[in-house]
Amino acid sequence: MEHFENIKKIRIKRKYLKGSSVIEMSYIMPVFLLLFVLIVHTVFYYHDKAVIYGAAGETAVIGAQGERKRESGYDLENFFRERIEGKLIYLKDTEVYVAKTTDEITVSASAKRSFFKVNACQKARIVNPEKKIRRMRWIM
Repeated sequence: MEHFENIKKIRIKRKYLKGSSVIEMSYIMPVFLLLFVLIVHTVFYYHDKAVIYGAAGETAVIGAQGERKRESGYDLENFFRERIEGKLIYLKDTEVYVAKTTDEITVSASAKRSFFKVNACQKARIVNPEKKIRRMRWIM
């Protein structure tokens, strides 16, 4: 008889432990879900940041090559927009500004969504190695 009473106590303990673990998980699971959502948003943000920096750098290089070859047929702002079209996951409102000087091309781009914001500034120098080579040839 004593043996059956011990079994009843053990069963009661098991039920109590199962119930407490459900209550504890009801507090912990939202924390895990929040952490997962924050990680996903952070990964999307850094993905879009890399895309914007890459497109701005590529636009600056294309602009510098066009200036070097004296081809003004490039619409650099439109080229930048084509490079990021369909690639951004999280950031949506994009702006781009291209500045040309005699020495370099500067592409300034920004994108934002709520309180996340990316500002990218990429520069490419306009080099003319032919002139330097020709000057060296005249010296020698």
